[in-house]
Amino acid sequence: MRRDTQSAMLRIAIRDGLPVLDERGNIAGRGGYLHPGAECLERFVKSKVRQFKSLRSGIDREQRMRIVQSIRTRLDSEASLE
Repeated sequence: MRRDTQSAMLRIAIRDGLPVLDERGNIAGRGGYLHPGAECLERFVKSKVRQFKSLRSGIDREQRMRIVQSIRTRLDSEASLE
């Protein structure tokens, strides 16, 4: 059964004090979820939110851009496998 990557929420977690894409969903602790759609990713990067309640942590713009790049790389590699 093929999973629809455009509708699956992706987990973000804090590892060693930095936000990272939790690709396997196994990083301990609190996590936040992000929809991988282009509009959602753009909103996430442009967000002026200083503190993400689900993570109990702030994520600055540079960190958000790094997470979005990881998501886009993942989606591109999944699309090339189809």
